[in-house]
Amino acid sequence: MNNDIVHPNNPRNGKALAGIVLLAIGAILLVKQFDFFFVPGWLFSWPMWLVGWGLFIGAKTNFHKPSSFLLILLGIVFLINENFDRADRIVWPIAIIGLGLWLILRRHSHFDKTQWNKDNKWGSAAYTPPVTEEPVVDYTITQDYTNMKEPVNPSASYKPTGDDYLDTVSVFGSVKKTVLSKHFKGGEIVNIFGGAELDFTQADIQGKVIIDITQIFGGVKMIVPPHWQVVPDIAAVFAGIEDKRMKSTAAVGSEKILVLKGVSIFAGVDVRSF
Repeated sequence: MNNDIVHPNNPRNGKALAGIVLLAIGAILLVKQFDFFFVPGWLFSWPMWLVGWGLFIGAKTNFHKPSSFLLILLGIVFLINENFDRADRIVWPIAIIGLGLWLILRRHSHFDKTQWNKDNKWGSAAYTPPVTEEPVVDYTITQDYTNMKEPVNPSASYKPTGDDYLDTVSVFGSVKKTVLSKHFKGGEIVNIFGGAELDFTQADIQGKVIIDITQIFGGVKMIVPPHWQVVPDIAAVFAGIEDKRMKSTAAVGSEKILVLKGVSIFAGVDVRSF
């Protein structure tokens, strides 16, 4: 069976967008050296890198992910704080109020499972059986199928539970959760000066699932079964992603693939297994 991950969008679009961003940065740096016109110094400050990174991620995801907005807002807050005297007395309270409003509005907007499945639909290449002109052996079986019953699909009677999707938010705190679902579908993790500890040892997945992680000054610890494949696809800024599981052949060729996406700034992701 083919376990190759196929992105729903053309990966060349992301590379082209990254190339455009690099061309723009290089052009601005070159123009600044020739003094053709005045380029403000704050344009090259480190908060602008957060804003630019947020715009880059937002352009790739059509601003459907909270990570792009958090990066842009955090960069603007640091930018104002550095360029205006005593601005921290106003900027940080406003930022905290805005964060509180975002959490309140996010709490009332329920997790859209249908949209999540649509935005994070992953597939695998279709298998095309070889075609020959004549069969080597005739396996034709003659049987009366008129009285046979239709096969029962075990997944048809399955009813989704609240444990199938993950939706955690941690702000100046920590979240500990044990996932028990045997049909885990993925979800979102948001950590702001907080952490999350997730135990998947009693859970099970079918095919490929995605967990979107957005964290700033936080951390995620995951305990997953050793036979799962873990594919990190996270943009890490002053952060690290470590898979501390023992190397095993059980995960090679496994159909159970956990994909980690998102942004991690001054934070880490730790993957372990018992």
